Amino acid sequence: MENPNQKCSSEEHKEKDAIYFCQECKINLCNQCQKFHSTLFKKHNLNSLNKGIKEIFSGLCTIENHNNKLEYFCKNHNELCCINCISKIKSKGNGQHSDCNVCDIEEIFEEKKKNLEKNIESLEKLSLVINSSINELKEIIEKINEKSEEIKIKIQKRFTGIRNELNKREDELLLEVDNYYANNFFDKNKNILEEKDKLPNKIKLYLDKGKEAQRDWNKKENKISLINDCINIEKTVENINKINQSLEKYKFLKVSIDFVSDQNGILKSIKNYGKVIFDKMDIIKYNDYNIQIDDFEPKYLRYSKKISDKCGYGGNSFVYDGICFFITKENEHILGYIDSNSGNDSIIFYDINKDNETKKINKAHKGEIHIIKYYDYSLFDMILSSSSDNDVKIWNYNDCSNILTVTKIFKEWNDVYSSCMIFNGKIFDIFCVCECDYIKVIDCKGNVYKNIGDKNESRRYIDTYEINGEKYIISGVIKESQFLIIHLYYNIIAFLITFRVIIIIMLKL
Repeated sequence: MENPNQKCSSEEHKEKDAIYFCQECKINLCNQCQKFHSTLFKKHNLNSLNKGIKEIFSGLCTIENHNNKLEYFCKNHNELCCINCISKIKSKGNGQHSDCNVCDIEEIFEEKKKNLEKNIESLEKLSLVINSSINELKEIIEKINEKSEEIKIKIQKRFTGIRNELNKREDELLLEVDNYYANNFFDKNKNILEEKDKLPNKIKLYLDKGKEAQRDWNKKENKISLINDCINIEKTVENINKINQSLEKYKFLKVSIDFVSDQNGILKSIKNYGKVIFDKMDIIKYNDYNIQIDDFEPKYLRYSKKISDKCGYGGNSFVYDGICFFITKENEHILGYIDSNSGNDSIIFYDINKDNETKKINKAHKGEIHIIKYYDYSLFDMILSSSSDNDVKIWNYNDCSNILTVTKIFKEWNDVYSSCMIFNGKIFDIFCVCECDYIKVIDCKGNVYKNIGDKNESRRYIDTYEINGEKYIISGVIKESQFLIIHLYYNIIAFLITFRVIIIIMLKL
């Protein structure tokens, strides 16, 4: 039943809003009718028609024209139904559940009671989980808001600093212009500049005085005064001529100062300045991480099956150093491994984030590949590989091109079990080991130029190590006597240390 505007079922009060519904009588009651009804029928169940409740259960079928009691239960649809719902006659809205597994309500009463207990327990657990999740979400939102404000303040500070520097630079340039003209023009021509506005009046004054002296020239009593006037006029004319000569020079004066600014460059820099880096937000499903120990299966390890059955030697022999993980200069997260499906002579590169194979070096070696290692070279991402064909190769990961190939490293052995590199800027050395020979040192041009260690020691592992700026070569050695002793105790000891790992040499390059 719809709650809004429910009216009282009484004819006398049919215009009044109903506030209760009687389950037994199946009628709506206004406030006045409810008082009489409660007095007469004290055991009847009254449901309040609050605004928040959209539907009150009446016990009657709500399908149009049915109006029968809900006395049956459909197991197929988990619904209550009436006699019309299960009728074999499928017409006029009847027979919706005629082909379903229907039973009497009494049959499922106890079952629903048990389910109720389970659902209450589930709701209680869900309540705790949801409340916890909501609280965590609130904390996350709060942290996100805090981080957002922190980043905004950081951006504002940076750009305020830039604006301050621009204003400072503007003031410096303006002052530089003032100083230039003051030092190179005004100070050198101070007298001329000060006299320039007085000259016209000065010339007029002495011109008038000269004409006056000319008129009074025949007056003998004024001879000394006239001569004095002539001397002053002569000196004035001489002084003005000098000033005029200086002024004539300024007619040809060229201003050599200018302001040069790379406006487009600055604007472009400002447009591209700064970068907001957003962390990738992954939404993890509950089932992805809620794994109980008893329920653990390898399938939950995302890459375990997909990759492990391809790399190394198919699980039938040594893996050696046949796997490497690295982050490229393009920020790709790459797993490199030997492709056992192609005969262990190819190298596959797998993008962990994109979950797909990105590149493959087919037939990288003629023999089986024993090792692949990654090195962050200054020019590109470098891959080192060696094989059972007595060779070692360097690859450019970016285009999978071969940069260097060194063959026939050991005279009496074929397998280059392991190799590594040490860099000194753009120059590098390659170190290789085999079944029983010296450690061979190869320069960046591919020449074997040095032997290290004992020739009779068998090595299957070599690598580099750096600490406090000092570089080391570490190699694993197998001695016959040691191997036999370990073999004798094999059935007693639960685990074996088959390699005597020693530091062969420390290189300070």
